Amino acid sequence: MKNILLVLIITMQSYDGKTQSCNPYFSIQEGTKSTYEFYNAKNKLVSKNVNQFKNVSGSGTQLKATLLSELIDLKKGTVTGSSSSDWSCNDGVIHFTMNAMAIEGVDMTNTSVEVNVEGDEMEIPASFEVGQSLKDVNYRITMAVSGLNMMDRKFQIKNRKVESQENVTTPAGSFDCYKISYNRPAFGIRKMLVW
Repeated sequence: MKNILLVLIITMQSYDGKTQSCNPYFSIQEGTKSTYEFYNAKNKLVSKNVNQFKNVSGSGTQLKATLLSELIDLKKGTVTGSSSSDWSCNDGVIHFTMNAMAIEGVDMTNTSVEVNVEGDEMEIPASFEVGQSLKDVNYRITMAVSGLNMMDRKFQIKNRKVESQENVTTPAGSFDCYKISYNRPAFGIRKMLVW
């Protein structure tokens, strides 16, 4: 199954107006907060993530940080999942662990929920070119609740390719974007309990 991701071309600004120097798509500064709204093909808002950078260290083109992420229930306005992930920016390339996005219904910061993510990090370069291929990502998630194993699953994000450059209009304004396609095939479900 082919998926599409639009990456906005926006030079991020800190709250004091200084340009973030490591990567133009993410302002990795202490306390920087962003909200991502996700729409389906019928232009219906389907989910919302609120993210905030904490524990930022380094400067210039070498940064490390923790990203706190919350998934918001659109009907109730309550948090339905949360996570914490490690981010770094090295010479313009963003790297982050694959637990960067919260999982609906799972509070990964809860001490009774043990989530382990291992494998490749996602990479986002400082610039894109149409036709460019990006690195595949392979990772595995295991989850236990109060010591009971609930999930052991492998995932792949492959064939990432910059398809085109487009202008997209959103409620926040019009932006130049890169359209990136990728495949996320079903891959080796080893164990999964649903409750």
